[in-house]
Amino acid sequence: MDVEQIFSTMRAAVAPDATSDARASGAAACRGLLAMLEGAGPAPQLNPAAIANAISMLRGTPPDQLLELAIARVRAALPAGATVAPVQPIKFLHVPIPGAKP
Repeated sequence: MDVEQIFSTMRAAVAPDATSDARASGAAACRGLLAMLEGAGPAPQLNPAAIANAISMLRGTPPDQLLELAIARVRAALPAGATVAPVQPIKFLHVPIPGAKP
């Protein structure tokens, strides 16, 4: 688990509507971060319940919002000063077919 994942788990744990599973995952992430800072070795892996909880939180999220989140995470990982070329929208040519029902 990298530091960004640890912080993300901790942010979810302190949200006002966080479940007890999310809070437990956040506590485990805090312990893992502390272990990393103290040099005790790699952070412990998340337990399966924490992973299931994270998936269930994302399950009801609209696809557009998930895509925006993924894009934001990728852009945040870019080196400082990196520029991204603007994306052109897909253009479809509408060709009417004679005799076809609309």
